[in-house]
Amino acid sequence: MEEKQEQPLVWMPIKTFYCKELRVAELLREEGIEYYLPMVYELQETKDKEHKCEHVLVPAIHNLLFIRHTYNKSWCRKFARNFPLPIYFMKRERDCDEFCIVPDDEMQNFIRATDPNIQGTRFIDSEKLKNKKGFPVRIAKKGPLYGITGKFIRYGGRHYIAIEMNNSTALLKVSYTWCEEISGNGAHASETE
Repeated sequence: MEEKQEQPLVWMPIKTFYCKELRVAELLREEGIEYYLPMVYELQETKDKEHKCEHVLVPAIHNLLFIRHTYNKSWCRKFARNFPLPIYFMKRERDCDEFCIVPDDEMQNFIRATDPNIQGTRFIDSEKLKNKKGFPVRIAKKGPLYGITGKFIRYGGRHYIAIEMNNSTALLKVSYTWCEEISGNGAHASETE
């Protein structure tokens, strides 16, 4: 008897409409489907009479979530069709029938880089970095960001490490001296500025 090989879990970006990402996350949680919704702390005024401000977690990227599930096109179509809110799986390419898949190591890198406790992270549309030159780096300084990889770029007059993901990029404000330049098949320590 042939043993059926179990398919690995992958991450897939899904889009929703009308800023419903928190409600979609709640429904995914009820369904028992693992997901990731990038969040960021935002300063908001309290509703009490004293008009104080407090930091509140809000979605960092509107209408974008990532779910973890085995990849199956027919399951994706059926899931999106039967979901109580409008969602759709992002395609790899416009003229392609395949949906986007994010490898687990890239997703774990993105999740670590978008931790809401890291201050100074910016989120921008990936299109804004289309013509930006940069080079791949890994954070080599010991600490919570150790090992995160991305592209060292200059954007808006400042230097960042860009961690690109489908339709969005997280920009980490990190000193170049914390980084080591990496190449395609290995890493080497860079000289500090």
